[in-house]
Amino acid sequence: MKLFNSPPKTDAKSEGARGMADPDVPSEPAAVALPDVQVAPIAIGASGATGTGGMAGRLKVDASYRIESLLMVVGWCTQADFPLELRADGQPLATRRVSVDRPDVAQSLNIAGGRELGFVLVAEVKGAGDFSMSWPSAHGNEEHSKPLTLMPAPAPGASEQLALGRAFGLMAFTVPRFSPKWLDLIAKVSVSAMPCRDAKGFLEFGAACELTKDAVIVGWEAHTDISTVWLEDEQGKVHPLDKAYRRFRQDVQDAIGHEFAHGSRDAGFAIRLQGLKPGARIQLKALSETGVHILSETQCSTLSAEPVAAARWLFGIGIPIAELHQRLPIIDAPVLEPLLEHRQRRWNELPVRTKQLGPRPDEPLVSVVIPLYGRIDFVEHQLIEFAADSWFSRHAELIYVLDDPRIVDSFSEQAETLHRLYKISFRWVWGNTNRGFSGANNLGATFATAPHLVFLNSDAFPQKPGWLEALIDVLNQHPDIGAVGPRLVFADGSVQHSGMEFRRRDELGIWVNHHPGMGLDPSLDPHKGLTRVPAVTGACIALRRADLDRVGGWDTGYLIGDFEDSDLCLKLRSEGQTIAYLPTVQLTHLERQSFKLLGQDEFRTRVVIYNAVRHQERWARLLAEDANAQAISNATEAAAS
Repeated sequence: MKLFNSPPKTDAKSEGARGMADPDVPSEPAAVALPDVQVAPIAIGASGATGTGGMAGRLKVDASYRIESLLMVVGWCTQADFPLELRADGQPLATRRVSVDRPDVAQSLNIAGGRELGFVLVAEVKGAGDFSMSWPSAHGNEEHSKPLTLMPAPAPGASEQLALGRAFGLMAFTVPRFSPKWLDLIAKVSVSAMPCRDAKGFLEFGAACELTKDAVIVGWEAHTDISTVWLEDEQGKVHPLDKAYRRFRQDVQDAIGHEFAHGSRDAGFAIRLQGLKPGARIQLKALSETGVHILSETQCSTLSAEPVAAARWLFGIGIPIAELHQRLPIIDAPVLEPLLEHRQRRWNELPVRTKQLGPRPDEPLVSVVIPLYGRIDFVEHQLIEFAADSWFSRHAELIYVLDDPRIVDSFSEQAETLHRLYKISFRWVWGNTNRGFSGANNLGATFATAPHLVFLNSDAFPQKPGWLEALIDVLNQHPDIGAVGPRLVFADGSVQHSGMEFRRRDELGIWVNHHPGMGLDPSLDPHKGLTRVPAVTGACIALRRADLDRVGGWDTGYLIGDFEDSDLCLKLRSEGQTIAYLPTVQLTHLERQSFKLLGQDEFRTRVVIYNAVRHQERWARLLAEDANAQAISNATEAAAS
């Protein structure tokens, strides 16, 4: 394919008739008119130049363009390395040269090979002026052309654009990467069919969410220092990889490490892109000195708008679990948080069913909110204990929140029977969806009318009457205490909860909630009376209604569960209040073992890490203060011993 009009086949005589200089004729005096290199080929250089069949070299300009601040001159020269320069009003310009193959010129002039006979000269210019070319003459002087006739940029897709593309790409190396000027230049560069020697990469898969238009693309790439690599969508929008999560890929290092050395060290990447839909095509592109290259391409599958399903897909992206905490704030959390927020906004649109069984106290002192999920058989055991507590019967408002569609029908049928049997008044509430622990607690709180609240797990049982009164007395007597929790024990009587603290898991890069004294005999609990602690468990926690409202309720931004109780405690602490543990009140708690960090399936473990990262990013200052206080305490104890 001819990029421009090729010169006709000629002999020396016809060439001279067209204005070319004859190498055997003495050179014209300097007063001769300047050659117009845009009209016909001219002779250049010394006779006998290699590759020209013993004739002088030939030079021809096919077109000259002024494209914004760029002067671009396209042509051919039979001496591929012949020095050419652009000038403005006679003054030399910093000229960059891109060589291109011109098989049409080689065929017309019978030049063997013909590689890189074409050129594009590029220079940055300011303002108006006369622009020309210069080159050395056969006698060592400098020759100049007539002023060039400039044209606007060729239309996209025109044959001229193919030759200009490499020049635009070359100019892109002179401006900041991904700047507006760089993007403008790249848009003008045609895709090169040549293999890219400066970059390699592959897009493995991607998915986009129809709801949020968020996409995650996974792949790898390696490039040299001079090359630039980016993603580009179907609309031509360029997405730099500077915000990607990068990681070492041994498989990539083994395959191409010898080509790129340290440039392939962190070749693996995952990146979040915005504004994409399922089915969108994404290309991995690279810029080298030979143009723009398409390294790889993929099409986005569908990422679920349901948070847990989306999390399963995200957490399935291969990465060592010890590195997960680094990726979560960059990729996973920005994708999942809008989905969680959307789900919560939908809760407000759902109808809520509620039924009051028996009269509630006229002015209850405390509302006890108990979420129900999965099982309802524990309810009867709780009612047995509540019925034996006269203070509870007189002053407590009991609210069960159904948080599982599977139990709604069965519980609504049993509720009447349980009420008649145990003579305990209670209300049940169904919010028409599973809202999770925090969401269920918040829903229950909207129906609470007492000045104090106790949130209690359905599998937690008081061991004797008076437990609720004792917790409320702490709040009444200590205005600085924002929340108080009792001691919880396992079914075998050993300590499960005696206050919570935060412990660093360096191998996972997270702070986790730690229960000191877990498994001990209660008699070994060093705390004998009311004790300030960093946090208490949400399995049983008492606080004032006004304080809960002031901190915005339970946080519903955690995935599935975990850290919601410590988050609430830290919110109260951030408002200047303290958290207390009351060991003189004891409940039995049949804790769900599936909520432990270790000994679970991989997805559950990754959920815990996700929530831990969110928790520690929100409460970095308080966690650091607690760690410093603990270090001082440990040092003091060590010195005393």
